[in-house]
Amino acid sequence: MMGDLTNLLERSHRPTCEYSPVGNDSSSDDDIEDVVVFGTARTRPKKKWCTQCGVIVVVLLFLLFLIYIPLFRNIQGRIVGIPGWSYNTSRDTTDYVFPDKNTTLIDPNMADMENGIFLLIVVCSAANNFFARQTIRETWGNSTEFNYPYFPRMHKNFQGKYLEANFKRWREYFHDVSFSSISSSHFSSTENNASMQSDISIRPVRIKVFFLLGQTPSNETQSQIVVESEISQDIIQENFLDSYNNLTLKSVMLLKWVKNNCLKRVQFVMKCDDDVFLNVPNLLHVLMGGIVPVYNDSLPFYDLTSLMATRKHTAVVEPKRLLMGFLFCRAKPISDVTSKWYSPIYMYSGTTYPNYLSGPGYVMSTDTLAELYSTSLKTPLFHMEDIFITGICAHKTGLKPRHSPLFTYTAAKNLCAMRGMITQHLNSSDDIKRAYDFVTNTTINCPPPDTHFNNKNLFVRTKSCK
Repeated sequence: MMGDLTNLLERSHRPTCEYSPVGNDSSSDDDIEDVVVFGTARTRPKKKWCTQCGVIVVVLLFLLFLIYIPLFRNIQGRIVGIPGWSYNTSRDTTDYVFPDKNTTLIDPNMADMENGIFLLIVVCSAANNFFARQTIRETWGNSTEFNYPYFPRMHKNFQGKYLEANFKRWREYFHDVSFSSISSSHFSSTENNASMQSDISIRPVRIKVFFLLGQTPSNETQSQIVVESEISQDIIQENFLDSYNNLTLKSVMLLKWVKNNCLKRVQFVMKCDDDVFLNVPNLLHVLMGGIVPVYNDSLPFYDLTSLMATRKHTAVVEPKRLLMGFLFCRAKPISDVTSKWYSPIYMYSGTTYPNYLSGPGYVMSTDTLAELYSTSLKTPLFHMEDIFITGICAHKTGLKPRHSPLFTYTAAKNLCAMRGMITQHLNSSDDIKRAYDFVTNTTINCPPPDTHFNNKNLFVRTKSCK
């Protein structure tokens, strides 16, 4: 009895947590006690280390949550499809463009393009926009009237203060006609027409303006288009449904038509929309290597970087692989399904678009056009044409879109700004007519920037765009 009590007292002094090594059930009490003491000494710092690691893991997870939750929300908000381009719809460009087939329903008159065209302007127009097309024909699209001879007249108060075009290089593209063939109503009686006739800088350049349309489900509208084509002979109609979400198909069809019909007869191709005012003389001057003067009212469209584009070393000297317009940088897909620029995740999975040019108007050399067309046939279609053509396809081809502040996607508040710009995205045909009437009224002198203009007022946008 006394022995049992002694054993009980000894056990009461042992640690309350007993440990028996696995596979050694016959261990003595002394061995167990040693193991327990030894194990206790090692367990305490191990628990502390585990606690610290747990805190670090929680902090890291929280930081990752803060970083990626905006992206997660953006992805979750981009799962809704868009009309005409559902998740299961083929986006293989060749399924719609048919590169090996002639898909043109109506062709324009190309009889006067045999000797080569310096600039082909293709206006992407909706099928039923008859009034918009006619307004362009009567204003800036009248290539006989609104041609290069207007450039020195528009900028006469800047004479000698801007870089001239390289007339010798492009001599073959000037019309072999006398200056008097241009309507004399556009020139004042004080101008010396005789001296101007010997100056190539005032002779018109060979350009052409065509309108590109898709198909319409309306038989009445189609009949009107046929009549319009017979009268104007400047309609290109391709075999695809004309809709907003098919604008990419329209642009790829533009590339296809030029490549198949006149690639070797054209030097430059300008793509623009039918709600754009295009200052053709300024565009011709830039493409021939000149610099357009900066007006006081066009200054807000420049930044410090693009203002340097008025310097001689930035002129278009070598027109190879040219792709130029208003450049957007680091733009992100929009997840708001109510936006016209909404982008589903299945159509573009990236978080940032490649740099691209604004769709209302951009210009390219024909070698660029051929590269873009070839790349587009191997690239899944994306419903926003400017991002697809000048961003995604250009990036895959290795082309770098070039920014020019003379191309804008907005409208200037002052008409004098249009004197020094190339494109203005206007709201109506009346606005286009108003802009044309102002620009061609050379009795109006628009002021240059003040000698001490404030650089801080410049439009800050592309300084860090690379």
